[in-house]
Amino acid sequence: MKKLISSIAILAALNTAAIAQTPESFGGLGISVYSGKKGASVASVLPNSPAAQAGLQPGDVIISVNGTPLSTVAPENQISLLRGSTGSSVALQVSRGSESISLLAKRAYISVQNLESQDVSAWFGKSKNLTLEELNYFASQKVSEGYKLLGVMQKGFLVDSDIEQLGQHMQHISLKKDAPQEDVIMSAHSPNVPKGTLNFVNRNSISFSLVKEANFARVTVLNAKGATVWQKNLGKLPAGDRDVAWGGANLPAGSYQARLEAGSTVLTQKFELR
Repeated sequence: MKKLISSIAILAALNTAAIAQTPESFGGLGISVYSGKKGASVASVLPNSPAAQAGLQPGDVIISVNGTPLSTVAPENQISLLRGSTGSSVALQVSRGSESISLLAKRAYISVQNLESQDVSAWFGKSKNLTLEELNYFASQKVSEGYKLLGVMQKGFLVDSDIEQLGQHMQHISLKKDAPQEDVIMSAHSPNVPKGTLNFVNRNSISFSLVKEANFARVTVLNAKGATVWQKNLGKLPAGDRDVAWGGANLPAGSYQARLEAGSTVLTQKFELR
């Protein structure tokens, strides 16, 4: 039977017979996984989490973390590589079907708290046919001050549809607002961009601005499936405006994402080629 994750927000490879109900907080990505010999398979990705913003999807298999192949790590120890200090960067190599994808994210401060089904039932006066909006509203009332709700999970899986019957092992996951999640993955339209912006992308060039010097910079373009279609290492860059020529002229029309990695900052912007 597949191992389910209970410590939902970021990996805890636990058997269904040993699902932990202990509240906890840690630096993580906002995913649930089950670990295996080849790597950590993603069961759920919480909306608005660092993992979601970095492009992780359910069904992905994380095969490497910061250069360490998970095939060389015992399944019960894989969680320790995925968790870490809040604000720290984590480079992931992901297997998605026949593709191998490189992703970069920053860990945020995540809180996992129990959500008792009897409390939900008492609040709404019913234990079944509960809408997702009702469940999330109740969970939002339980979130500690200074946190925002990412979602509710049951037995390690994101609750993403109406609930026919409330069950056990529910937890609500929240992200600390004052943690440096603004620096996790930033769009060009973010109101608080401390280190730079991605300005625009067309078929010929990618324009961006850096507020301060970066010891290392790299620009990557991914397609709608998250696969890298173009990448260029820029090395050390001073502060200022930059236009980088790229090979977009021959790509098919569709949705893409540009990602700029500049030192500890990661900026992303979605764009359309027509």
